[in-house]
Amino acid sequence: MNTTEDQLELARESRLRSKARRQGFRVEKCRARSSENPAWATFRIVDVQTNTVAAWAGWCDYGLSLDEVESFLADD
Repeated sequence: MNTTEDQLELARESRLRSKARRQGFRVEKCRARSSENPAWATFRIVDVQTNTVAAWAGWCDYGLSLDEVESFLADD
């Protein structure tokens, strides 16, 4: 069962995915299933036209928080 906080986080994620689509990007969430994985529950932004990673953080192709995703999309 989702808490209200979880639901708000999912709604925010959905809103940012829609905003990214309008700007020609795709927001992808790391599919790691273990919370011990450093990339777990983090995101990356992909340029849809070139299918290349446009934004990430850290040593892997993910690593962005939702705040960082929002900041990237606000800059464009």
